[in-house]
Amino acid sequence: MRKKKNKNTGFLKLTVYITLSALGLTAIVSAGIFVYVASLFDELPQFEKLEKYEPNLITKVYSADGVLIKEFFSENRSQVDLDSIPSHVIQALISTEDRDFFNHWGFNSKRTTSAVVMAIPRMLTGKNVHGASTITQQLARNLYNEIGFEKNLERKIKELLTSIQLERMYSKKEILEMYLMQCLFGEGTYGIQSSAKAMFGKNAAELKVEESALLIAQLKAPAHYNPFKHPERALERRNLVMHNMLEMDFISRDDYDSLKQLPLEVKAEKETFDGIAPYFTESIRQQLRDSRNEWKLDYLKDGLTVQTTLDSRIQTIADSMVRKHVPILNKETKDRFIRDKWKGLRKYVRANYDSTRWNEKMNDSLMIDSLVHAKLEPQVALIAVDPSNGNILAMVGGTDFKQHKYNNALQAWRQPGSIFKPIVYLTALDNGYSPATTLINQPVVVVMPDGSRWQPGNYDTENLGGYISLREALRHSLNLISVRLIMELITPKEVITYAKKLGINTRNILPVNSIALGSGAIRPIDIVTAYSTLANRGTHIKPLDILKVTDKNGNNVAQYFPERSVAISEETAYLITNMMEDVVDNGTGKRLRWHNDFRYPVAGKTGTTNDFTDAWFCGFTPKIAIVVWVGLKDPAFKLGNGATGSNTALPLWGDFITEVYKKLKLGSEDFVVPEGIVEIETCRESMKPAGPYCPKTYIEKYNKNYIPTEKCDIHTARNINSKNKGGRY
Repeated sequence: MRKKKNKNTGFLKLTVYITLSALGLTAIVSAGIFVYVASLFDELPQFEKLEKYEPNLITKVYSADGVLIKEFFSENRSQVDLDSIPSHVIQALISTEDRDFFNHWGFNSKRTTSAVVMAIPRMLTGKNVHGASTITQQLARNLYNEIGFEKNLERKIKELLTSIQLERMYSKKEILEMYLMQCLFGEGTYGIQSSAKAMFGKNAAELKVEESALLIAQLKAPAHYNPFKHPERALERRNLVMHNMLEMDFISRDDYDSLKQLPLEVKAEKETFDGIAPYFTESIRQQLRDSRNEWKLDYLKDGLTVQTTLDSRIQTIADSMVRKHVPILNKETKDRFIRDKWKGLRKYVRANYDSTRWNEKMNDSLMIDSLVHAKLEPQVALIAVDPSNGNILAMVGGTDFKQHKYNNALQAWRQPGSIFKPIVYLTALDNGYSPATTLINQPVVVVMPDGSRWQPGNYDTENLGGYISLREALRHSLNLISVRLIMELITPKEVITYAKKLGINTRNILPVNSIALGSGAIRPIDIVTAYSTLANRGTHIKPLDILKVTDKNGNNVAQYFPERSVAISEETAYLITNMMEDVVDNGTGKRLRWHNDFRYPVAGKTGTTNDFTDAWFCGFTPKIAIVVWVGLKDPAFKLGNGATGSNTALPLWGDFITEVYKKLKLGSEDFVVPEGIVEIETCRESMKPAGPYCPKTYIEKYNKNYIPTEKCDIHTARNINSKNKGGRY
């Protein structure tokens, strides 16, 4: 008899089969997951990178008087110590972003499991995976590009694995510190310190509870909760953060009820720190950029500290004086061209100059205004230097940095004109001549190397006559004496040699006779360097703008000191300085005395070029040397007839130095008289040491090595007796 088949046995076999199949499938899936996860390890940040946290930091540039004048960065982030941050910042962060932060080791198992369960159907439907990130996971994502920001399972796994590694390597405090320094808080700022500065104008250490809550509110979506653009959203999110703090007992119910009523007290407008002295700091930036390979540091990332020579007080005065004078210069330039319509404006307008149409154009004020504003907007350069050490104290390279990045102070090669004459005169003084040396003030014809004939003249053509001393010639900037000086006493090559010693870049100056009137081209920085050498008693110092650069840990990266060299003797420097004092007291620079009532010792020289293209004034006291240049952007265009250094550049120079001495309370100081200088009573007629019969004399200064040996031969006893008897003399 056949046995009946046991139905339970078949079911058991099926159960065992299904179970084994499931286990096999699970093993396969697990193995697959293991292989997949293992493959991701190669794409994770390397151990060395995890071990060394180096956030991109701001490079800060400071003035010599300790004022922050510029910041350079790729990410606007400042370093901050967690111990200096109020506890409510941490409380706001933890209660909102990761309440179990102090209890997990990189990820929250419950939240992660929940997120995975929710992620599976989203993955099957092609949707993004998100959620469940702890503070450590967020930090991992923000720190390392290898993880990426794609919202998918692969990124979540990379993020999780990296966070575990971070938790193994760093303490909870260090992770919080890195997080609060690394994350984007909005308004282009990274880290709690920079964000507090940008949003509230204060350091992170000074934050209030409601301010901390607003900053933490930005973390979820900085653009969405931007308080400047979306204040309602930001307010709602801020209050949610404070409610989270309430739920975790970080603040009381009374505190919450009170704080949530407060409005958003952010700055009225978003402010970006553009700094002061933009032309100066741009020059600093270029030097930092060029030094990256040498220092192996990047000024955009490595948080350098740069100590400069700039004096923020003097720079502020320079900026205010330029702003004051630019509208005046614009109006004066416009008025000159309108007065001289045919010569001034016709080059900008295509028309028949004899036609009625031209006359109509000249009466069209709107047309004239548009032409003047487009073509005839004067540019300015101003540089102030400390003669004793070469420190650049202030720099203005143009009228508006946002519109004109070109730095006229350092880059503009312009014709110096008469401002170059002191270089010519001191060449003669250093070669045995004196301020009393005379030359005839009569027209001269110069044959140029190309065979052409050049006939220079004085600006004031009426004062032609006999012999004139070098002192008087420089006082009144007489062109004819300067030219004769080159032709009769010294050579152009000698002048160029002295110019180089004084610190002038002479690459655009040719050794020709026209050098006497400032032919060729120099930069404002060159002429103020040369004049500073005179103020420094003949010792040249290369202009200095950076004193020291340190890294983020305070270690010296680079340090700079004055580079000195003797250019001319102290006696020569003093004699030309004394002659330039005479220019200010009695000559072309005397406006400084009567207009500004500036009574301190000062030496200087005006400069006006051919056709009134460039206007200059450069001068110095024992404490400061300053140059001011005024001209149009295109040297093909002129400032207009009558735009001299005396009435165009000197007013700005005078207002500037007057305000500097007033604001900085600089006292009076005389130029030092070297031991080699002697004073001799000199006849005003013969310009030789006076005798007992000379009717008009003055005290002239001489280098004791070059004292004239002949006395006045006009006023002698014989000549006096001859005159008394009716004879000729």
